[in-house]
Amino acid sequence: MTEPSKDVVAVRAIRDRLRMELKKLDRLGEQMAAIELNSAIEILNTRLGEEDDPAETERLFRRHFDN
Repeated sequence: MTEPSKDVVAVRAIRDRLRMELKKLDRLGEQMAAIELNSAIEILNTRLGEEDDPAETERLFRRHFDN
């Protein structure tokens, strides 16, 4: 098994930190900032070849767009 490069590890750590910050913004009701931050997280997921939890994505979508 090969080890991920240091860059991949660093990007994954940053992405995980952004996820935590996204949850904080969501709790504070900062919709626009949360949407923009989520876009950044999705870009990093694509670069890492990983996907977000579909249930979490659906929860955020319902909370912000289903009025």
